[in-house]
Amino acid sequence: MGVITIEELLDRLDRRELLQIAREGREAGVVRPIYPLTHYDANNLRRLLRRHADRLGRLASVQALLERYSRRSRSEPHTGPTSPLPPLHVLKEKLFPEVYGMDAEKEALIEAVYLPIALPKQALHYGVPPAPAILIEGAPGNGKSYLARRFARASGFYYRIIHTPALASKWYGETEGRLRSIFHKAFKNAPALLIFEEIDSLFPDREHNLEWLNGATLQFLLLMDEAKERGGVGIIGITNRAHRLDPALLRSERFDRRIYITPPDKEERYIILTRLAKSLPMAEGIDWNFWAETTAGFTRADLTRLVRQAGYFAFLRHYRERQPQVITEADLYRALKSE
Repeated sequence: MGVITIEELLDRLDRRELLQIAREGREAGVVRPIYPLTHYDANNLRRLLRRHADRLGRLASVQALLERYSRRSRSEPHTGPTSPLPPLHVLKEKLFPEVYGMDAEKEALIEAVYLPIALPKQALHYGVPPAPAILIEGAPGNGKSYLARRFARASGFYYRIIHTPALASKWYGETEGRLRSIFHKAFKNAPALLIFEEIDSLFPDREHNLEWLNGATLQFLLLMDEAKERGGVGIIGITNRAHRLDPALLRSERFDRRIYITPPDKEERYIILTRLAKSLPMAEGIDWNFWAETTAGFTRADLTRLVRQAGYFAFLRHYRERQPQVITEADLYRALKSE
């Protein structure tokens, strides 16, 4: 694997990156667009830039991107691991750094998403499609997005985290075009992961959706089917309102599996609290078992806020008393009352 060409680079970039290059090129007199650049979608931007590919190499942004993608190509970070893979407990440590608890959910992601993509030949041998699609659901604050993001970043696959509401456009066909661009880029860079956060915001039941957005749901369904046929691209949808999703998305041929993230139990709360406190100037002798018991019903976000709020009170004392402080149990009690 060597240095990639400018044409290959343009195929890998999304609209935001292409627009940045086009603007720099216009200012340098390298690119001469006919229309305002904001009127171009990703495909038209690529066509515009390809016409001036012989001169794009002069631009600093293009040189930086060529170097970055060439380095990535040489080191082959997205080719995926080969069999045999490490044992499950080793994979959990590797794929979920700094994610405490949620052991069952971690195992589910490894078994349902990571293994079929990492071992496509073995998966096909047993009739397992190497293009998994799963839905992660649960109440707000329980770590759905955090779990999926850490997993994607540590997987070694090409990945894209999509804030789904941002895909919606009032212009006819633009939402569908954005979806196609995301999927086609993933197909080119497979093995890949696509994570759609707040997926219910764009693909609710078409009976109750805005009519002009129903085409986006249909496009998403077609792209999911194409991903199943091609293989190598995993899809993760994240929602706290799965009941609002279009029924066609919940068919077994689309989202193969649903993972529900529950609030942490006492053991997980103990792990989360002690790990959060590990990097902070905590007073000695705090009974974390007591605090794990006291915080029953707290989400992961609630526990994080509790410890940070206690730290905030110690920070204010440092300011007032002009000397370093430790975070005490009294700070934790005060933070608990402010919840």
